[in-house]
Amino acid sequence: MLWGALGLGGVAAASSFGPLSRLVADTIEDRRFVAAYFNGGWDVLLGPDARSRDYAGTLRMGYDMLPAAYRTPRTVEIAGTPVLWGAAMQPVERHADVLTLFRGVNMNTVAHPTGRAYVNTFLPPAGVVARGDSLGTRMATARPTSDLIMPNVAIGVPSYNASYAADVTGVTVARADEVRGLLRPLGDELPPDVEELLRQAQDETGSCVHERVQGGSPDARLRISRARVRQLFEQDLDAQFDFAADDALRTRYAIANPANGREPGVVAATCFKLLTTGLASTVSAQLQVGMDTHSTNWAASQPQRLEQGMTALAALLDDLRVDDPNLDHTTVLAYSEFARTPMINGNSGRDHWFASSILVFGGGLRRGVVGATVEETLGLTGIDVRTGAPDPEGLVMRPEHIGATLAAAAGLDHGAFRVDPLTHWIGGA
Repeated sequence: MLWGALGLGGVAAASSFGPLSRLVADTIEDRRFVAAYFNGGWDVLLGPDARSRDYAGTLRMGYDMLPAAYRTPRTVEIAGTPVLWGAAMQPVERHADVLTLFRGVNMNTVAHPTGRAYVNTFLPPAGVVARGDSLGTRMATARPTSDLIMPNVAIGVPSYNASYAADVTGVTVARADEVRGLLRPLGDELPPDVEELLRQAQDETGSCVHERVQGGSPDARLRISRARVRQLFEQDLDAQFDFAADDALRTRYAIANPANGREPGVVAATCFKLLTTGLASTVSAQLQVGMDTHSTNWAASQPQRLEQGMTALAALLDDLRVDDPNLDHTTVLAYSEFARTPMINGNSGRDHWFASSILVFGGGLRRGVVGATVEETLGLTGIDVRTGAPDPEGLVMRPEHIGATLAAAAGLDHGAFRVDPLTHWIGGA
């Protein structure tokens, strides 16, 4: 009965009700998508949009307030263009060769609930309510889901499905360690003869839902759901997520406490395992928290937390590039709901700011830097959509432009975004 309940619940409700053909990903032709969210509004001046100096009255880096390791920005080359990154970004420098960096993105809000709704769907929200489909849900439709048990997983973030079939509805968990609970029976194993009797009783039980319900026969779907969950338990995939037993993985992801489901290394490693065990093709996850630093905690925690998140992200990219070296079939996003002000406030911190950056690794995009912020003010400016260079008369990017571009690059309909994709940035390296 527990197997049947689980099959109808967190796992099978997100399945496509097709035959389970494999449990290990065996080809890079399968599209994969990861959305890594840094919660709280990251400081792009300490990250992907740094400056080499202050500008009197308009921009103060505050390097003198930081620990010594974070005071000097680094020059990184992206597709032949040298850019400045904050020292906290150093872990992902080795993946700059597969990066498309969007700078000067107008997040159009400085309110956390609105910003979080916006970056969940990459569509303008209705106040603080997300509209449309989560970006992860949309991207889950870019490949067949018949061989996946949980095509779309959301860790620490909500998931929405307003337009697509139930097979890509996100399975949501609050913490990364809760994924293991979906992969094992809910109680102790019963004697084999009792288990067999219960299975027979399940299989003989019909559905009270009318045959004309959308999606076909409820009884057929129920049988397939149960078969999937039973096979899932037989594969013992739970062991794949036992990070305490994997010394190499803990070292690779800099995991201090495998039981802490909010630790960035645990979250990133869980994303990797979900994709490479064949359980999922799309994972959206809150990778780091605590970026909302308005006072003295800005200097004490903002760069450290950014670096911790980037360290976990870099390890995830390392592993995903083993079988997809150029990320031709893999898309990895890193973003926050907005940025932080160019000036240090009266409490020795920074407040909320519109102009942010979004990092896209792979995803079928041209590598390079798209857009910029005003050098002296971290202000918004338009861009030439063909070159990505600043153009005061050009387009001011918003999240929906990036969402439309990612959808188009994946061969999906981008109409829901109601903007044109940046087609000149589609086409790989």
